[in-house]
Amino acid sequence: MKSLFKLSTLAVSIFTASQVNAIELYNNEGTELTMYGAIAAQVSKYDYDKSTPMGSDDAYGLNGDSTFIEDPGSYVGFDISHTQGKFKGVAKIAFDVNFGTQTDVNGYGDSLEALTARQIYAGFGHEDFGTVTIGRQESPYMKTDKGYYSYWAGGLNMMQSDELGSRRSPNTVVWQNDFDNLYVGLQYQARRDVEQIAFGNGLNFGSFIVGGSIDANGLTRSKIKIKDGFGGALAYTFDFGTYLSAAYNQANDINGDFIDILGSATGTADNAEVKQYALAAEHHFMDGAISVSGRYEHFEAKDGSNSPIFDSKTDNFGLGANFYFTESMRIYGSYEYAKENNNLTGKTQSEANIYNIGFGWAPVAWGEVYLESYYDDVQLNDSINYETGAAPADTESKGAHFFLGAAVFF
Repeated sequence: MKSLFKLSTLAVSIFTASQVNAIELYNNEGTELTMYGAIAAQVSKYDYDKSTPMGSDDAYGLNGDSTFIEDPGSYVGFDISHTQGKFKGVAKIAFDVNFGTQTDVNGYGDSLEALTARQIYAGFGHEDFGTVTIGRQESPYMKTDKGYYSYWAGGLNMMQSDELGSRRSPNTVVWQNDFDNLYVGLQYQARRDVEQIAFGNGLNFGSFIVGGSIDANGLTRSKIKIKDGFGGALAYTFDFGTYLSAAYNQANDINGDFIDILGSATGTADNAEVKQYALAAEHHFMDGAISVSGRYEHFEAKDGSNSPIFDSKTDNFGLGANFYFTESMRIYGSYEYAKENNNLTGKTQSEANIYNIGFGWAPVAWGEVYLESYYDDVQLNDSINYETGAAPADTESKGAHFFLGAAVFF
C-alpha cells in the first residue's frame, strides 16, 4: 500500500519551471524523449497529541517523540512523442520516489515501495483538436490546484484523491486541448479496485478508508471497488497575469468493506457516490515576483445503502501568497480552513484551521533549500481515542510542525 505522504503536492506552481529544465535524451526525425522530475528530502518534526489518530503510535505516530526523514513528493518521469504533420503520438512513464524513514502511515506496518506508479499512459494528439490519452494519468481537476506555495503544509484540506480520480487515477481516458488562453479537459474513469481511499488527502482531516474488516483474527484486507466516474475542467489565463479555473469530478458505485482510520465508522459501503467541485484563481504581480492565489472546494460523500455508514458534505478554502524579495530568496505563507458536516447526525464531523509560513533559498535555478512550519488546530468528532482505547469521542489536536529540506528539479 502506498504512503499517504505521497499525496502531498510537491509540484506546486512555483515548480512549473522544472518542465522547462527537462533533460532531452533523444530528438531525431520528429521523435523526442525527455526526462523530468523533482527529488526532495526533509527533516520533519511533528507535535500532535498522542490521544489523536495523528499522534498515536498505533495510527500515524506523528508526535513529538520522533524526528523523521521524509520525502514530500519526489517523482521522476519520461515523456515520449513522435510528430508527423499535425498528428502526434504521445506516451508518459512516471514514478513517485519514496525514501522516507517511516513505514506506511496507516499503522499496519506495510513498508514503503521505492518506486510506485504515478502516471503511465499513451495516446494521440492533433494540433487543432487536442490530445486523447488512456491509462493512469493526472486529472483535469488538478487545474484548480492553487492556494499554496509550500512543499509540505499546503493542500492538506484539498479533497483530491488518486483513488477517486480527481488527482491521478488508473483506467482513465482524458481529452484536453488549449484554445490559445483557454484550456478545456474532460475525463472518464473506468472500473478500478483500490486498497484505500483518502477523503481530504487523509493526513489530518476528513477520512482515510482502508479496504478490509476486523474479525476475530484482526484486520482482514480486501479491495474497494469503484465502478466508474467522470470529470472536467476549464481554465483561462489572462494576458495581464490572472489565472482562473473551475473543475468537477464524480466517482460512482463505490462498494466494499472498510475501516475509517480517522473516524469511528467501520462497515460496508454499498453504491456510494462522491461529488466534488472546485474554483481557483491566481494572480502574478511585478513580473511574477509576487503571486497570490485562492481556492474553494465543495465535497460530498454518501453511502448508498439503506443504513449508510457515511453521508457528509465538506467545504474548504485556501489562500496563499509568495514573494521573491531577491532573485533567489522567497517567503511564502498560506491559510486553509475546512469543515465537514455529518448529514446522518446533523453535527460537525471534523474541522481544521491550518496556517503555514516558509522561507526558500534557490542557490541555483534548478534547486531550493527551504525551512517551513505550519500550525494546525484539528477537531475530529466521534473519533477513536488511540491512547486510552476508550469509546469514540470528540478529539482536538493543536500543534506546530517544522520542516527543513531541499529539492532539486530537472
